[in-house]
Amino acid sequence: MSVLSDAWDYFLHPPISAISPLPNEEWLKKGVNVLLKRDDLLFVPSHPEIAGNKWRKLWGTFAHYDRESSWPLITQGGMHSNHLVALAAAGHFLGVKTVGIVRGENNIDLSPTLQKAVNYGMELHFISRNEYKALASDCLPPFLLDKYPHFHFIPEGGSNEASALGMGHLMNELNDSFPREELKSGKLIAAVSVGTGGTIKGLHAYNERGIPLLGIYVLKGFSENTLGQGLDLQYDFHLGGYARYHEGLIAFMHDFYLRYHIVLDPVYSGKLLYALNELIKSDYFEPDTTLVAIHTGGLQGIEAFNKRYQTALPLPINLSSPL
Repeated sequence: MSVLSDAWDYFLHPPISAISPLPNEEWLKKGVNVLLKRDDLLFVPSHPEIAGNKWRKLWGTFAHYDRESSWPLITQGGMHSNHLVALAAAGHFLGVKTVGIVRGENNIDLSPTLQKAVNYGMELHFISRNEYKALASDCLPPFLLDKYPHFHFIPEGGSNEASALGMGHLMNELNDSFPREELKSGKLIAAVSVGTGGTIKGLHAYNERGIPLLGIYVLKGFSENTLGQGLDLQYDFHLGGYARYHEGLIAFMHDFYLRYHIVLDPVYSGKLLYALNELIKSDYFEPDTTLVAIHTGGLQGIEAFNKRYQTALPLPINLSSPL
């Protein structure tokens, strides 16, 4: 097999991520046992930005990609988008052309995230915020349509029908990790952060055992469930919006790292665990509940967050870009 064929085989057959216990006396006194699904450890060593739920969400796109077509994958995102750099890394790893449409003018230095995307060979195009709002797969900027008459479009965040396929794999892993009786008891809850909604929608679509799903929104402006019937969605832990924070979150993340030596990112997994801690303290969960918090990865964005906000959050020691 060629190196590229080996890369495709590896990408399409990701390893199963571990589940780690999070012992905490205060949580146990409330009758809540918390476990962590370690998708932060799910990454391609040579291209560590292919990680966590970004790998899972991109799985369906590449599983159905016609390798003979040479069609580029075109997507969109902001200057700190984990999705942009994950797609760039995947394209580099698998030999597929990638194009990123970035919200905002190109009048500042590239963020660490966008610089990594460029290093991986992604072609970036910057458009105004108004143009960005009108962006869709059938109305790309004319200059891109002229340059690439044939392409595959992936929406912001990577959430589409194809992304649900990788979430099906994640749900299968959860089903295989617990006894059937526990899965059907209603006392085992899977919790995940919610941005564009692709992860929880995919889990919901493949939730054949009916595991209760809890979603923690990290974006503001949401107050109604549009993602699926029966989901428990929490809207009050965005802390001001996407990538916003307060000192309580930062303190919690530092304490979490000291306790468990596990790095959280401040945009998704940090807010997820912070929210679960607050909900446990307020007796939101019944006694004898087991929470499986899904760490979706996103660790490469910590560097940009620290630079932007002058914080000093722990960095993953094994996820530095090889480029």
